Amino acid sequence: MMKIPLYPDYSMTIMLLKIIVGMPIADFKNMWNTIWGLRGTPQNTVDWTNPDEWIDQRLLGKDKEIANKIWQRSNKNVNPRWTRGCQFLISGYNLISEDNGTYQLTDAGKDFVSNPTSDIVKKIDMEEGLIQILRQLSLIERGKRADLLVEWGEYTKYHSNIKQDSVRKDYLRRRLANLVDRKYVKRNGVTYCITDKGLNYLQSAEDTNSNPTINKENRLNRDIELFNKEQRILLKKFLSETTPYRFENIIKDLLSAMGYDDVKVTSPTNDKGVDVTGISQNGITTVKEVIQVKRNTNSNVTRPVLDALRGCLHRFDAFQGTIITLSDFAKGAKDAAFEKGAAPLTLINGDKLVDLLIKNNIGIIPKIANYYLVDEKYFEEEENTD
Repeated sequence: MMKIPLYPDYSMTIMLLKIIVGMPIADFKNMWNTIWGLRGTPQNTVDWTNPDEWIDQRLLGKDKEIANKIWQRSNKNVNPRWTRGCQFLISGYNLISEDNGTYQLTDAGKDFVSNPTSDIVKKIDMEEGLIQILRQLSLIERGKRADLLVEWGEYTKYHSNIKQDSVRKDYLRRRLANLVDRKYVKRNGVTYCITDKGLNYLQSAEDTNSNPTINKENRLNRDIELFNKEQRILLKKFLSETTPYRFENIIKDLLSAMGYDDVKVTSPTNDKGVDVTGISQNGITTVKEVIQVKRNTNSNVTRPVLDALRGCLHRFDAFQGTIITLSDFAKGAKDAAFEKGAAPLTLINGDKLVDLLIKNNIGIIPKIANYYLVDEKYFEEEENTD
């Protein structure tokens, strides 16, 4: 059952644990209560971003000493004001104990600090949904947070007391940041993908899970993942082996499925480098667009191809263009696509094309496999409120 809000990075939590071991409990709590009392108001906000400034300005005596100790000994990585999530995690999983008025690491705390793949770390990751996130990313390979939300919502429904969508999204965002910090997940802009390190850790965590139902479900999901990867490879193979004319018509079907209007394949004898045309909706404006397709997988598309497409936009009364290839784009071509003052060009490589075909059910037959899990939460005894 997930119970930790403001989910922290483990690296920050470990640094805080090492610093407060042996520290008088009263000193730390007094410092924290002092800081927490300095919240400010909506009209007079308090800036906490730079501890080098606010510690000296707002704290005195022992409070100032403890805050500086945390800030300096963490090499200025742990802001004393932003340790609430660390404290939730530490207390929620009994990583520290109170012994004769000072903090001491428990056995679980020692394992957490010393071993990033210890049983306590796996237990926390399992209960707090991080293994679920890794599992989702392993199945979709890469995606935005929005791509994870539906299944994440179903998971949190049965493994937390979260009611609000905004809280559910925040739980996901913070846990993804934790996995990125541990290099189990890589972030590129707004897109996330699981790393090899993350896959190995996921396998290790699932292998040590004692729940036989979850283990069977994990094996089922891995089998589906493997099958879908094989189908992606097969789809790309069929695309590379089809005729140029059939390939252009596949792109026509894709654009129609994506909502383009008046999609046409141009005449092969007078296409001027343009293979497909269509009209897209851009806000409240309809825009004529030209598309050039490159079925060749042997070499990347270079900048001259983009320059040539831009040069013929006016012949089709088009405002923008798209180049679709089964291969990829050279760096010069990628840079030219965003050239200031030039007509906008969208570049779609082979992997993105396969993604779009699958998303829009072009060249594939979507299958739904229904399976059922007993809702253990449903059978829990409700408290008698009479």
